[in-house]
Amino acid sequence: MVAVHSNYHPGIPMFGNLLNEVAARFGLNLDKAKLLLGSLIALIFNEKRGGAAGFVDLFRSRGMGGMIDSWIGNGPNDPIDASQLESALGSQEIDAIARQTGVERGVAASALAALLPGTFNTLTEDGRIPTGIPDRIRGFMDSLGDFFRNAGAGALGLGAAAVGGAAHAAGRAGDAIGDVAEGTVDAIGDAGRATVRTVDNAVDRVGDAARSGGIGKWLPWLLLAGLLIAALFWFKGCSKNEATPAPSTAETPTEVAATSVNPRFGFANADGKVTVNGQVASDADKTKLWDALVANFGDGNVMGDITVDPATGAAGWLDKLVALLPDFKAKGLKFDFDGSKLQFDTSAMSDVDRNALMEKLNGAFDGVQILGLDKGTDALAALREGFSGADLVKALSMVNIQFKTGSAEISPASMVLVRNAAEYIKKAPAGTRIEVGGHTDNVGNAAANMGLSGARANAVMAKLVEFGVDAGTLTAKGYGQDKPIADNATDEGKAQNRRIEYTLAQ
Repeated sequence: MVAVHSNYHPGIPMFGNLLNEVAARFGLNLDKAKLLLGSLIALIFNEKRGGAAGFVDLFRSRGMGGMIDSWIGNGPNDPIDASQLESALGSQEIDAIARQTGVERGVAASALAALLPGTFNTLTEDGRIPTGIPDRIRGFMDSLGDFFRNAGAGALGLGAAAVGGAAHAAGRAGDAIGDVAEGTVDAIGDAGRATVRTVDNAVDRVGDAARSGGIGKWLPWLLLAGLLIAALFWFKGCSKNEATPAPSTAETPTEVAATSVNPRFGFANADGKVTVNGQVASDADKTKLWDALVANFGDGNVMGDITVDPATGAAGWLDKLVALLPDFKAKGLKFDFDGSKLQFDTSAMSDVDRNALMEKLNGAFDGVQILGLDKGTDALAALREGFSGADLVKALSMVNIQFKTGSAEISPASMVLVRNAAEYIKKAPAGTRIEVGGHTDNVGNAAANMGLSGARANAVMAKLVEFGVDAGTLTAKGYGQDKPIADNATDEGKAQNRRIEYTLAQ
């Protein structure tokens, strides 16, 4: 069991909100989130890849230059998904971090992707790319020294940054050794050569101290030499279970990253005729998917091709997709899987079919970003870190919450939308208070509509509280038919007027 300090180090309050947010979003305890953050910082400053500047160059070489440039300075930060992160870093890096942190692989990839923009933005808040780990976060890396020591820097491919963390942790054995080790880590440029030079210096000092007499004078230097020799072995790729370093291992993740591509699958249902395309990693995956398509839609109704490329990443969603194919028979349904992003086009579907689809998808694809089913959900997903209350209520008001006819009972299809809305409201700036407003069309009695709109607003507020929103930050009010936003003379206008609208409460 890896020992991790459970309290935040006072030197890094800037990461506190980010850690809390990611831990809550992915169901992680805080210690696991810290391990993922520490591993990410170590990767950013890995001297084998040229430190933070090399990290930037790596993303630019993968066609993500605009994305990483948005993280430098004041933002706003473009998001990155798990598949894009894996494409940049390589699947072996993600595998190693997941294994060593004890976090499920898909969750680890998604959580690292969620951590990266804010982390890099914080490290470059002055618009400059740091040449080494900033002093203000060394205490945090120090607190993870036991983790790096147990995992082995080479096992994670973390390079000098991990050696730094391990050296700091070991240095706490004695003040004299700790002071010298910290200075040594600060001097590391290329971790291997710097370590050798420092060991040479330490040995020289041991000799001088020995000649001058007194075991107490040279013992700390001897211990330091041993510590740095051990760090050198960690850096070169030794893990706990390997007796001999494999020099080529450190370069493997970069090579994999150069060839790894996202698994893809496109689907379009036109009157029962299905056209597909995509790319998976193996013939077995292709056969599984194709056989399921034929079984559900008929041999003569499936067209297109799925290619096989061993360089393709694993399609973690494949089994769930196969299980859901019987529910994908609605005419007009189109979607595209690309890595861990699922984009729907439901413009040709009926409202009934769209709502039924949303019910089936509720919780079906954990760790997958689902877009295209609801404009409000897409708008919420597009909010930048540090969004304002005004931005939040604008996106929330686009969420299309449906109720059973003539009642305040939220439809099952809309329940997932309310749950998602709650997650974003919980991230609102401190002091934000929101009014949940209910509105109706002009059909029926005005007094009855006023009562119905209030009941629906209260129902939504109650569910938001059930999903974790602080009740003290919400109010509910019904407006009936008094504030239309469209013409009630048309069915389309009436549909727009039947809505839940969010505003900032005074």
